[in-house]
Amino acid sequence: MKLTRCLFIVIALMVLAGCAQTQAGEPMRVYGNAKTVVPTGYSMLGTTTVSVLPDTVNIPVEGMYPYQRWSSEIYGMGDSYVIVQKMVFTNQFYRFRALVGSTAEMWGSAWRKGDYTLSPNTTDAEYAKYFACIREKGGQLAPLYKVTMYDQKITPAVVARVISLTPSATGGLAAMPSFNDLYQYYEYGDGFGGNNS
Repeated sequence: MKLTRCLFIVIALMVLAGCAQTQAGEPMRVYGNAKTVVPTGYSMLGTTTVSVLPDTVNIPVEGMYPYQRWSSEIYGMGDSYVIVQKMVFTNQFYRFRALVGSTAEMWGSAWRKGDYTLSPNTTDAEYAKYFACIREKGGQLAPLYKVTMYDQKITPAVVARVISLTPSATGGLAAMPSFNDLYQYYEYGDGFGGNNS
């Protein structure tokens, strides 16, 4: 009797744990009100944190050029991938400017959208780290990818981003822009609660 009861509790906990995970095809929160849906058939490959260095040289804060980080979840299906990301600035000196570019309604809200080409052998340090993570997790890679990128400024300090990588035979699109080509910044505060903007 006790054994049966213990088995029932274990099974119940396993079911609850499974229900707590976001499944492909279901809405998932990226940050705040920003949501996306990972296509059905994709499964979680792994998570990674990738650091980038914002180009804040035009912001007069001497010595304050800290790295910022994309918290990323990578989903895969064959040699296609979806990367779901968020970045939360960890300093008090600068913030994201408004995102410039075409917008599209996706997942119930407006996102900036861009279509690009990207090689797994890219020399861009940020994107190379995503492909390195995919390789480390045993993922297959195509010779060339079409990138569809959606991003959204949630607050001046937070950006959510979804990158879709699908194999491409011909390319024909512009190369994927670097982090500092996609995002610009403005001076925000003096680090002690003051606001210089």
